[in-house]
Amino acid sequence: MMKPLLLAATLLAVAPLSYSQGQVTLICQPACSTATVNANDLSELVTNPVLPAGIDWRAAQLSTPLSDAHQQQRQQQLVAKLATLADQLRAQGDYLQAQRINVLHQRIAGLKVVGAYPLSLDPDVVRLKPEFSPKLAGDYRLYISTVPQRDLNLWNSSRTTVAWVAGQQTSAYVDVDQQQPGIDADTVTVIAPDGTTETVATGYWNRRYHEPQPGSQIWLNLQTSALPQGYQTLNQDIIHLLIQRTVAP
Repeated sequence: MMKPLLLAATLLAVAPLSYSQGQVTLICQPACSTATVNANDLSELVTNPVLPAGIDWRAAQLSTPLSDAHQQQRQQQLVAKLATLADQLRAQGDYLQAQRINVLHQRIAGLKVVGAYPLSLDPDVVRLKPEFSPKLAGDYRLYISTVPQRDLNLWNSSRTTVAWVAGQQTSAYVDVDQQQPGIDADTVTVIAPDGTTETVATGYWNRRYHEPQPGSQIWLNLQTSALPQGYQTLNQDIIHLLIQRTVAP
């Protein structure tokens, strides 16, 4: 999470000098009863009585039109990079890995991503800690959902989602998938609904106890040693984009 002073400066930097408060467009799943709200600071925004009840604040995201456009540009660049990689692998005769990258290319292309700021929008956190309630000025977008996600999203797997089971370890969800060539057999990256990430040891020799939160995403890391030169940061590039994934329409 950003430090409070840096966060406040970042949120205000997007505002023209003529703006005295934040003008926030609501993007809701399902639809909200109102399209926009005004707020002087973050606390006033997240406690606004016009917001629907039962918001899943873990997955709520605050962005600006400019930050959304920036992340969507990064998405387009990554989609093009994956398409090029699939062609290279196919030309090298690695058809299995090329097919995996092609499927990944299609899923990444279909994502809805936003330029969310890395901050908690939980009203209890924001109200009790004034340093986490920066002033707002300018245009923002608040992505919220009242339908908490429970299924786990899997990436680099033959399955796109699996049902979350209380008490089940992360390794149990990915054991079969990690036996595939081109997939890191020792670790996966778990992305919680609030965007925090954790590298989880899931190999036979290094496995540790870990349970993912409901609604998490699990990225099965690619073996970078199996990729052509120039793609060594591919795991990090994709994880960054998955953090910015939104469930709101």
